[in-house]
Amino acid sequence: MSEFLNSFFADAFSSDIFAGGIALGLIGVGATVAGLWGRRALRMLWRRITISVTVDNRSPAFKFLCLWLEQGDHLSRSRRLQVTQFAEGDDWRPTEDARILMVPSEGRHIFLESRILCILDRSIERKARTESFSGQDGPLEALKFTLLGGGVGAVQNWIEIGAKIAATRDRIGPGIHTLARHGWSAAGDVPRRSLASIVTEGDEAEALLADVRWFYASRDWYASRGVPWRRGYLLYGPPGTGKSSLIRAIASELGSDIATLDLNRSTLSDDALRDALGSVPKNALIAFEDIDAVNAAREGSKTGVSFSGLLNAIDGVAAQEGRALFMTTNHRERLDPALIRPGRADMHVELGPIGLEAAAEMFVRFFPDAVQHAETFTASFGDRRIIPAVLQGWLLRHHDDPATAARIDRMDVRPDPAEASLTS
Repeated sequence: MSEFLNSFFADAFSSDIFAGGIALGLIGVGATVAGLWGRRALRMLWRRITISVTVDNRSPAFKFLCLWLEQGDHLSRSRRLQVTQFAEGDDWRPTEDARILMVPSEGRHIFLESRILCILDRSIERKARTESFSGQDGPLEALKFTLLGGGVGAVQNWIEIGAKIAATRDRIGPGIHTLARHGWSAAGDVPRRSLASIVTEGDEAEALLADVRWFYASRDWYASRGVPWRRGYLLYGPPGTGKSSLIRAIASELGSDIATLDLNRSTLSDDALRDALGSVPKNALIAFEDIDAVNAAREGSKTGVSFSGLLNAIDGVAAQEGRALFMTTNHRERLDPALIRPGRADMHVELGPIGLEAAAEMFVRFFPDAVQHAETFTASFGDRRIIPAVLQGWLLRHHDDPATAARIDRMDVRPDPAEASLTS
C-alpha cells in the first residue's frame, strides 16, 4: 500500500498541472490568512487611534449634541437630514413654541471639526420603546461619534456648548424639571414672572427674594461657621394666594430653574427621594408643593415616602448642599414641628387674602388706561379681604369692561379657589 501511495504522489508531483494547482491553492490560503490578519490588524489599529462615544435620547446630552450639530455647519454638506421636535410640555406651552431642530437622519455622516475627523452614526430603534430625558415615550435613538484625532474631552466640550445653547435659546422663563423614571427630566420653560406681579399685603415677596440672594452668595459664610450650606423656605396660606407664583417669580429674578417633586407619588421611595435630591439639576430651586400631603405617611398611608425619609433627604448626612428648598402648604397647622423647624424651614412666609391697598394696585395694573374707574373700585371694595386668585379671575372676566370690573361689590366670591401649580 505504501509503495502505491509513494508511486502515486511521485507521479502527481512530477505533473506540472498538479504542482501548479497545489501552488495556487497554497497561495490562496496564504492570501486569505493574510487578509484576515490584515483586517484584524487594521481594526486593532483603528481602535487604537480613535475613540467612540454613544449617547441616546434617555440623556439630556442627546438634545445638547443635536443643538450643537444644528448650530454649526458640521452637516452643511449632508444630503440626509431629519426634522426633530423636542416636546416642551404642551399642557402649558403653545405648540408653536415647541423646539424644532434639523438633525442628521439615520445612517452615517462624516465631517471635520477643529481638525478632528468625526464619523457620526445615528440609529433609531423603533421597536425599542423607551422614556426619553423629557419624559416622552418613543423609540430609542442614539448618536455614536467616532473621532480620529480627538479625545473624550472634545465630545464633552460639544455637550457643554449644546447645553449653553439650550439655556439661552428662546427661553421664556425658568425651566421646569420633573422627576421621571430615569431621573430628572426637562419639562420645558414656564413664562418669566416679575416679582412686582405678586400681590401681597406687605413686603413678603421682596424680603424672600433678598434672603434667597443672600443665601446663594454666602457659601464662604456658611463654611467659616461650620454650618451646612442649605436653606429652606415655607410658603403657607389659603389656596389662590400666590405661593407657586411667588416661587416662579423668585426663580425668574435669579435666572434659576425649578425642580418640582410630587411627594405623594406611591412609586417614590425614601431611597429614590434621597437620590433625586442628590442629583438636582444645577442652578435649580427645589419645590415641594403641598408638603402636608406627606403627613399621611405617618397615618398608615400607602405613599412611598415616609416622614423620616423626608427629613433625612432634606438635611441628613447625604443631603445636597448649595440649594434652596421651597415648601408650600395650605395648612401649616397640620405640619409636624420637626419638618418646619430652623434648618429645614428657616424662613416662613404667610400669603393670605389682600385688602384694599393691594387690590387697588392689581386693578390699576389690569387697567392702566382706566384710572377714572379706580375710585369706583375703591368705594365698592370697602373693608373686604379677597383671595388674590379670586380677584384676578374677576378682573380677567371683565378685561374689556373696566367699569364693570370696578364694581367689586357685584363679584361672586367663591371660597377656597384652586391654586395653580408650578407647571400649570
